[in-house]
Amino acid sequence: MIKNSSTPKDAAAIILLSNNQKKVLWARRNPKLKFLGGFHGFTGGKVDESDSKTKVRNCEDKEIAKSIACAARETFEEIGILLVRNGDKLTKGQRVSLHDDLISGRSTFAEILDFWGLWIDAEDFLYTGFWTTPEFSPIRFKTRFFLAVCPPKQEPYQAITEMQEIEFIDAEKAVKKWARSEVLIAPPVLISLRALAKNKDVQLSSIVEKLKEKSNKAKGHLDYIELNSRVICMPLRTETLPPATHTNCFIVGKKEFVIIDAATPFEEEQRKLFALIDEFIEKGNKCKEIIVSHLHPDHFGGETALKNYLKQKHNLDVPIAAHEITAESLNGKIKIDRFIEDKKSYKLQEKNNEAFELKALYTPGHARGHLCFYDEELGFLLSSDNVVGQGTVVIAPPEGNMTDYLNSLEQMKNLPNLNFLCGSHGSAIYNAKGRIKKYIKHRLEREEQVLQAIRQGAKNPKEIVEKIYTELNPKLFPLAEKSVEAHLEKLDAEDRISLSAQN
Repeated sequence: MIKNSSTPKDAAAIILLSNNQKKVLWARRNPKLKFLGGFHGFTGGKVDESDSKTKVRNCEDKEIAKSIACAARETFEEIGILLVRNGDKLTKGQRVSLHDDLISGRSTFAEILDFWGLWIDAEDFLYTGFWTTPEFSPIRFKTRFFLAVCPPKQEPYQAITEMQEIEFIDAEKAVKKWARSEVLIAPPVLISLRALAKNKDVQLSSIVEKLKEKSNKAKGHLDYIELNSRVICMPLRTETLPPATHTNCFIVGKKEFVIIDAATPFEEEQRKLFALIDEFIEKGNKCKEIIVSHLHPDHFGGETALKNYLKQKHNLDVPIAAHEITAESLNGKIKIDRFIEDKKSYKLQEKNNEAFELKALYTPGHARGHLCFYDEELGFLLSSDNVVGQGTVVIAPPEGNMTDYLNSLEQMKNLPNLNFLCGSHGSAIYNAKGRIKKYIKHRLEREEQVLQAIRQGAKNPKEIVEKIYTELNPKLFPLAEKSVEAHLEKLDAEDRISLSAQN
């Protein structure tokens, strides 16, 4: 197992309020971006070296000052809002011209401010604390968050293609959109939006102090992510394949809920999950089932410990469930109490007692007993290991089957109302159908490459890998050979090659 120990990079973000402070900026980040693509509600980015050269008045803390400079620069770059003093003397056309100077690289942000007699005042930026990207992320940031008010006579616009659908909306409306799974919101942004929505008539300074207190109490770390009002994702450290280091455990439902892939064998990680489940049960909520999505070792290993804990701590006998094929494969390792059939519907309840259904889908290919889970009403798919936000899906015979896998992807792609998805590794994915189509296209292109390698004389998986995986780390060649074997099995079954001749 590889543990991501990289030092988080400094970043800064702003939740921008309207002139009357009653609404928040609502902008979607381009879904094609690698990180946080499709997420709503903030401006900001990585702190650059140039930000240390931008003067910030009324701020003695150099790190905070640099973050403020970054947040102001990023907000100007992304939506054309200039959060500076003396900026009211500029016309709209002049701001557009200055934006072009900045984006083109003709002038730095500091140079623009100095030349035009503008300055940043720290009093215009309300610091609400910092949040650090979880360890499982390939690139990590320590992001300082601020609230700021949009200056009079300035209107945000799509200054760069990164930002889309720009407007000001009520914070309460933004949170409701998230709850209905119409949008994705990064956890720290959601924390701020919830605070603003719940405290409409409270002074902004009071909200800021509450947000800062929350950040300090958590030391800037979040153990879990709320994907919508029904689904919590808690990444737990497991013995998984690199570059992933964690497996996502999902808790679906509130008043009545299920737990999917409580897989971590590590006691420290288990305690984090137990603490969250304690909160649920102590509020009168009911755990209906502990589910194992499939048989790979990074998807089981903690469910029995959780079952025993619930029995000892709360006197609850919660069954462990899996597909029958998974149960047979794990016989002697886990006692499976119930079998999950294809299209099984779980009747669950939200926090407000509203009922909803979560449907289990039998989707073999990555593994024979593989299950995904779908909330059709919200259009949110838990794709397990079929589609992931980090790393590559390995199809390794005899457990993996490429024909089954492609059929499962087609089944997932055609789910009615499909909107977002979250797999077992990495973050949630915007435009689920588009990502699944991309997976299908990639596999079919790889299949054509395998055929081409055979035509060029490659006689076995090892030789095929050497021809078509030219950019892959040689240490990963054994996994690539397994994928090639899966392609060869599919081609042989379709009578497009003779596998016996290849061998």
